[in-house]
Amino acid sequence: MTKEIENHMLSEYTLSHYYGDAPVTRNAAQAAYAATEKRLYALPILRERIEDNREELTELENMGVEALRHHSSSLVRLIRPGMRLTPEEVHSAQMAELRARLAADEREVRKLQNALHSVAEDPYYLTIELKYFSGVKDADAATRLRCDPATVRRNRNRLVKRLALRLYGVDCI
Repeated sequence: MTKEIENHMLSEYTLSHYYGDAPVTRNAAQAAYAATEKRLYALPILRERIEDNREELTELENMGVEALRHHSSSLVRLIRPGMRLTPEEVHSAQMAELRARLAADEREVRKLQNALHSVAEDPYYLTIELKYFSGVKDADAATRLRCDPATVRRNRNRLVKRLALRLYGVDCI
């Protein structure tokens, strides 16, 4: 007997919870487009965060319990009033929390990289990189690509819609 698992990724609650409030008048395709843009803008920051977290995890692993002195600010999240934990338990909990955050960020980056790979051969793929990863304006991208700014916008929108379809599925058509 198999259980059917319902995908809630495009529910209004899920999109607003994970990617910010979306106006109620938006349909699923518009919401998926907006969520895809937010994820694209976040990608460079997530990559930096992964590197920072890897560095912190290596430090925690190498220093052992002694690392608690250098990372005491993160103890507030782990220890609640009345809890009695040994330094080893606190260190272990700290490392487990960091590994979980790192795994979630790495999963998001992998999903986005796989989606981006699916459109990487498009002649206007550079419009995605310029807009979301480098912060280049459409007019400057148009100059670089030797085309009209409207062409840049139209093709970038087309690619973001393809990415949204890849990330959210048929419900966003």
